[in-house]
Amino acid sequence: MKAEDFFDISEMNIPYKDGADETLTYLDWYDMFICAHLNPDEDRTEVRRELMRGAEHLAARARSTAGKELPATFGLGLGRVAEEYGLYGFGFFCLIMATAQEIDPHYREVCSVSESSGSSNGVISIALAETLYSYLADAEEILEMRRQAGALRYCPLFTFVQPEAGSGSLFYTFEANRQFAALLNGDYLLSKDLALACREETAKGHLSIPPVHEPILKQITGVLTAETDEDNKMAILQLTGRTGSGKSELILHALNEGTPVIFLSFARYLAMDVETARGILSDILVRCRLLGEILVIDDVVPDKADLLTPLLEVCARQLDIIFLETVSVADIDDTAVQCRYYRFEMTLPKAAERRVLWQHELNGINLEEDVSIDEIARKYKLYPGTIHDCVMDALGSSRADGRDTVSMNDLTEAVLAETTSVLDRLCDRIPLKYTWNDLVVDPRQKAIMETLCSRVRYQSLVDEEWGFEDKVTYGRGASMILYGSPGTGKTMAAQVMAHDIGMALYRVDLSQLVDKYIGETEKNIGKIFDAASDGNVILFFDEADALFSKRTEVQSSNDKHANTEVAYLLQKIEQHEGVIFLATNRYTDFDTAFVRRLTYAVRLERPDKQMRLDLYRKILPDKTPREDDLDLEFFAETFELSGSEIKEVLYSAAFIAASDKEPLGNRHIVRAIKYQQEKTGKLMSASAFGKYGIYVSMS
Repeated sequence: MKAEDFFDISEMNIPYKDGADETLTYLDWYDMFICAHLNPDEDRTEVRRELMRGAEHLAARARSTAGKELPATFGLGLGRVAEEYGLYGFGFFCLIMATAQEIDPHYREVCSVSESSGSSNGVISIALAETLYSYLADAEEILEMRRQAGALRYCPLFTFVQPEAGSGSLFYTFEANRQFAALLNGDYLLSKDLALACREETAKGHLSIPPVHEPILKQITGVLTAETDEDNKMAILQLTGRTGSGKSELILHALNEGTPVIFLSFARYLAMDVETARGILSDILVRCRLLGEILVIDDVVPDKADLLTPLLEVCARQLDIIFLETVSVADIDDTAVQCRYYRFEMTLPKAAERRVLWQHELNGINLEEDVSIDEIARKYKLYPGTIHDCVMDALGSSRADGRDTVSMNDLTEAVLAETTSVLDRLCDRIPLKYTWNDLVVDPRQKAIMETLCSRVRYQSLVDEEWGFEDKVTYGRGASMILYGSPGTGKTMAAQVMAHDIGMALYRVDLSQLVDKYIGETEKNIGKIFDAASDGNVILFFDEADALFSKRTEVQSSNDKHANTEVAYLLQKIEQHEGVIFLATNRYTDFDTAFVRRLTYAVRLERPDKQMRLDLYRKILPDKTPREDDLDLEFFAETFELSGSEIKEVLYSAAFIAASDKEPLGNRHIVRAIKYQQEKTGKLMSASAFGKYGIYVSMS
């Protein structure tokens, strides 16, 4: 056996042309070991001499290639892989064996030549690897083989299978890690398994970084470029902020342009079974080491942070840096992981910064005249990613309607859709179908309601541009209690204000939040306020007296617990920077300490004659056919109905008229009022209806 039979000696000083060329040359050397094993009668001293000549050939080509970046289009170079993982001697030889199995199936036949070496079915054993490598190794190297064999089981480039009980460590079988095998063959796409939990991006941000995040960008860049004496300690950079806050974009901006980044969804990783998750992590670590990918773990929530530590411990043995994306600060045990730990919080952009983001995203899009970037930037507290998504949603909505322009309504609806998904699971969303034209209230009370709407509309202007946020650091939200007897329009008033402000309105059922188990009520309340913390929705506590009424004297543990719940709710309301409405029929039962903390109070009274007439006229649709002598003035003057009762009467009368196949007339309203009043126990005689009493007998 001669080295010339396996190598072109004339190429000894020629650099490898690419990664595949380098790998195939190492396999030529491996062929020499196979040849020696298949011809046991050859002189072992001569065999070792030729194997050494082959090794010298490889070393010469490696020196010729040193400093040259090998193209990896057709696969990675085996030498660089071994260097990355510190494999040499016997460890490198095992890597060559595993590589050969993946590149050319005929190498699997070699495993059947030595059943005594514990190899079968095309799988390599440690025993077979030692048998082959012994043709080259001297006595000292044979001892080193045993040491390296144990360490190889922890190298992610290999997958080891433990032998049956009773077999020694020599009978461990191994093969190349599946991700490493794919990269050897030039397959750089994410496998199906990886794609279930990961996504890939390239470091090149496509959104503008708002000024509020520029200091964080500088800090992250400083960490990435700084020299540290803490060798071999992985750096963990945790970015905290709500969904859409721009965490991923900031990472992509901080890294050198073109750097590959792999995002691992921690939530999806946890949902996998143990074996699958272990394989996914091994594949990711191999990609990061060999392709220079940066690992970002996202979807990390605080209550699962303890499960993150074991994952980080594995990563710390392989990687120099890792990013975490969390919604809130996750309590990571950095001492257990032994790493360098950095935290960065993504704050909400101010109105002026949001205006720049909106202008950037809307650049090149045809806008209708009603679009006010200033108004939408001031009103909605959004992060960069959410603004981008809102513009894309609005553009899609306009195109679906066959329009080439985007309206203010398109943008408003997109904002509501992007910011209400969590609350949709916790509360009931109230449709906003009423405007100021539909509301009939005392002008003085209406003025208070309009003031609240203006407060929301110009909050960013007053707080940020006029400087009040530096003076008023607590309780900048807006709250209003709407009180009055049943049917006076409290819910409708809330709907009108929400429509005017342009925010979704969610009814919070306090009776469903109150829990008999201590501490559960506070948890339920906390979930609601956390979901509404961005201030882009309005919380409406209907029948608020269920929890907000006067605190009781402490006579039992239950009384103490109830007072604790009220105190917690007071705290959350004061801390909340959004809008809160409360409605009650029992205003006098409210704790005065609580009422003092509310921003506004509006009293809605039962309507007088003129207000009742206005209600009849506003509620009755213009499309409704009616008789010429319809006497709404008579009914408004005669019956002291609330707004909701008037709506009920007109709706019922419309069905009676439709059933009679007639336009709406006085006789239909008479019957509807009679039914409505008798429902509450009031017997209505014909005389109560005056000149229209004749219609009572018809009912």
